[in-house]
Amino acid sequence: MLARAGCFAIGTLYVLIGVWAMLALLRFADPAADEQRILNLIRELPFGAVLIVFIALGVVGYMVWLLFEAAFDPYQLGRTPKAIAERVGTGLSTLAYGVLVVAAVRVLSGVGGDGEEKKKRMVAQVLDWPAGQWLVGGAAILLGGVAVYQLKYVYDGDHLQRIELGRWGAVARTTVNVLGWAGYAARCAILLVLSWFLLRAAWSFDAQGMGDTDAAFDFLGLGGGPAGKALFSAVAFGTSAYGIFLYVNGVFFRFGAERAPRQTIASAHR
Repeated sequence: MLARAGCFAIGTLYVLIGVWAMLALLRFADPAADEQRILNLIRELPFGAVLIVFIALGVVGYMVWLLFEAAFDPYQLGRTPKAIAERVGTGLSTLAYGVLVVAAVRVLSGVGGDGEEKKKRMVAQVLDWPAGQWLVGGAAILLGGVAVYQLKYVYDGDHLQRIELGRWGAVARTTVNVLGWAGYAARCAILLVLSWFLLRAAWSFDAQGMGDTDAAFDFLGLGGGPAGKALFSAVAFGTSAYGIFLYVNGVFFRFGAERAPRQTIASAHR
C-alpha cells in the first residue's frame, strides 16, 4: 500500500509538471514547470496544503518501499553482482525522492524560495571543494548514464514486466506501452539536459549555467520556432504520460515476488 500510494503521489507531480509546461507554452500560465514551483502553485489552491501533505506522505511511503526492496529482495533477484548492484541502485534512488519531500516541507513552512538559485549555490560550493570540478563532472556523467538507462529500460520491456494487464484488451495494453515509452523518453531528455548543465558548470568552473527542470524545458524549446515548440510539447506530453503510467503502476503493478504471466508480458510488450 505504501508503494501504491507513492505511485499516485509522484505521478500527480509529473502530470502537473507536464500540463503546466504546456499551459506555459500556450501562454495560459507563467512558466513554472519544475517540482518546487508546482508545489508552490498547489499551496495556493484551496486545501492545497493538505494535498501537499498527502503527496509528501505518499513519497515517503514509496521511499520506505524502495528501502524494503533493497534490503529484503522481495522480487528474489538473488545475490549475483548484477542483482546486488540493482538493489543498491534502488536504495540510492530514495535520495532523489527525498529531495521532493524536503521541497514539500519547505513549501509548507513558507520557505520554498527559488529552487534553481539553490542548485546554483550548492554546485558553486562543491566547485570550491578540493577536486570539486571532478566531483561535479562525475555527477554529470552519472546522471547522463541514468538518462540513457531510461531508454534501455523501456527497450528491454522492463517497464511492463510486472504490470498485470492480462484481463485488458490489446488497445489498453498498447496504450500503457505508449505511455511508458513517452514517459521514459521524456525523462531521458530532461535528465540529459540536467547532466549537460552539470558538465558545463564543471568545465567552466561556473555554476551560473545550472538550471532545474523548468530550465531544461526551456533548453529543449530551442529558443522557439516550430521545431523547438514541437520538441517542448513532446517532452511536456511525455512528462504527463509518465505520471499517468505511474497511476497505472499504482493499480496494476505486482509488488510481490511473483512476476506477471509470460503471456501478459509478451502481449503488453507488443
